[in-house]
Amino acid sequence: MIAVASLIKILWWNLAGSKGSGSTPETATGLGALGKVRMIMPPHTEENWLQHEMGFVVARKHAVRLAIIAFILAAIIPLLVLGLYPQSAALLVLAALFHLAGVMVERWLFFAEAKHTVTLYYGDQH
Repeated sequence: MIAVASLIKILWWNLAGSKGSGSTPETATGLGALGKVRMIMPPHTEENWLQHEMGFVVARKHAVRLAIIAFILAAIIPLLVLGLYPQSAALLVLAALFHLAGVMVERWLFFAEAKHTVTLYYGDQH
């Protein structure tokens, strides 16, 4: 089951990574029929909560590394433990904990990689 889920996750990462968000300032404002939308003035002089919480530049910068870490923790280590020591209850618990840690890294990465439409307001281009 872990192997099948891991294969599906790899396929998803490849599919999702090849698609753009489709959002532009024109689609976000609904003013695309009138022409190109641009800012007259920047909305803020310093970073605000929305930019900090929805921007997540650091996570995107390390996305590949975090995906590899998530895959190793969630799939490779548990599969090795299950394959080499299927009768050891203590190691099975350890494998489950590694799997849980990998899933948590992957879930955090999922939300960190999201490109929120609100960032278009601050000049981000998807």
